[in-house]
Amino acid sequence: MNTMAILLATMTMLPVIPQPRAAEKLGPEGYRITISNGMCSVVAESPTGYIWANQTLRQLVAANGGMAGLNKLNIEITDSPKYAVRGLTLDVARRYVPMSYLMSLVEEMSRYKLNTLHIHLNDNEICKDPNVDWSTKYAAFRLESTVCPELTAKDGSYTKDEFREFMKYAKSRGVTVVPEIDVPAHSLAFTRVRPEFASTKYGADHFDLSKQDDILPWLEQIFAEYLTGEDPVFAGPYCHIGTDEYNKAEAEAFRKFTDSMLKMVRKYGYTACAWGSLSHAKGKTPVIASRDIIMDIWSNQFYKPEEAMAAGYSIVSIPDGWVYIVPKAGYYYDFLNLRFLYNNWEPNVIGDKVFPENCEQILGGKFALWNDMLDAVSVEDIKVRISHAIPVMAQKLWSGKVQGQTFEEFELLSEKLRQ
Repeated sequence: MNTMAILLATMTMLPVIPQPRAAEKLGPEGYRITISNGMCSVVAESPTGYIWANQTLRQLVAANGGMAGLNKLNIEITDSPKYAVRGLTLDVARRYVPMSYLMSLVEEMSRYKLNTLHIHLNDNEICKDPNVDWSTKYAAFRLESTVCPELTAKDGSYTKDEFREFMKYAKSRGVTVVPEIDVPAHSLAFTRVRPEFASTKYGADHFDLSKQDDILPWLEQIFAEYLTGEDPVFAGPYCHIGTDEYNKAEAEAFRKFTDSMLKMVRKYGYTACAWGSLSHAKGKTPVIASRDIIMDIWSNQFYKPEEAMAAGYSIVSIPDGWVYIVPKAGYYYDFLNLRFLYNNWEPNVIGDKVFPENCEQILGGKFALWNDMLDAVSVEDIKVRISHAIPVMAQKLWSGKVQGQTFEEFELLSEKLRQ
C-alpha cells in the first residue's frame, strides 16, 4: 500500500485499496471513490487526485454522522475540477502575517480543494500625491535577502529557508504557492534602498523607468536569489512579477520593462505571472506573449481580458468589484458578498465581461485580501474574513454553477462540514 493509501486508510479507518489508473481520463486532479461493503477504493492519476479524494472522504464522514454512517454507504464518486486555478491572493506586505498562519491557511485551503495561494510579498502605503514625503510612508519586503540585506523588512519577514519549506509543504497538501515581487510600481521598499532609482515624476513608489537599463540588472540579482540554485527558495513552478498600476504616461518604457521581466523569469525556468496592465499602457513596444504566461485580470481598465486573450496569454479571473476584500477601507468589500457570488459569479465573469464557460484561456479564478489600511485589522480578523469566503469560493471554482441547491442550503451544508 502506498503512502497516500496509508493516509486515506488512517483517516477513514476503512480498508482503502489504491487502484490502477482508470481507463477513462480523470485528469491531473480528478479521482474516483468507491465505497461498498465496508471497503473503499480510490483511483487517481496523480498524488493531487489522492489528496482531493482524502478531503472528500473527510466530508463524507462529517456528512454521514461519522464512521458508522460511512461504513453503511454504497456509492461511487467520480470528480474533477472545472477550473485548474482555484485560489486566494494574500497581501502580507502591508500587514505582516506570521508563517504559522500561512501554514494553517494551506491546511484550510487544502480541505476545500483550493490549490493556489498567491503571496504578495512587497508593497507600500497608498498615496496619490507624488510630491508627498515618501520617507514617512510605510513600505515592506517580506523575504530575507542576502544580496541586499537592507531590503528585508525589520517588522516581520520570512527567512529563505522557511519560505522554501513552506512552499514545499503547501505542495504536499495540493496547494501551489505563487510568490509575487511587485515592480515597477508599489516599489517603495526597493527605492528606499536605491533612492537614485525612484521616480521624481510619479513618486518614490515608482521606479524611474528611464533608468531601467540600470534597474533591471539590479533587480535580476534579487530575483535570481530566489530563482536559482540546486534548491531554489521559490520552489516552483511560478514567479509573479507584479506590473500593476504604473503611470500610463510612460507606456512605452513600462512595456519594455514588462517584456524584460517576463523574459528574465522564463530564462530561469519559471512560469511567469503578472497583472499586465497592457490596456492601460497601450503602445507599440512589443511584449512577449505565450499561453504559458499567466495574466491575473483584476481590472478591465488596466488589462481588458479579451485583449489579453487575443495577445495569446492565459488568464486568471480576479475581478476587483466582485472578489476583493480590503478590511476597514470603505471600498471594495470588508467581507465578500457570498450570496451574490454564489448566485452570479464564476471565473468566466470578469468585471462586466462574460465569456463562454469552456473558454480554454481562462484557467480559473482567485479572490483576494489586500491590507491597504496597514494595521487596521489583526491577523485573526484576516483569518475570519478568509475563512468566511473559502467555502463559497471553493464551490464556485471547483464546480461553477450549482444546480438545484439554494445559497441557504449550501450554507447549512457548509456549516455541517466545518464541524
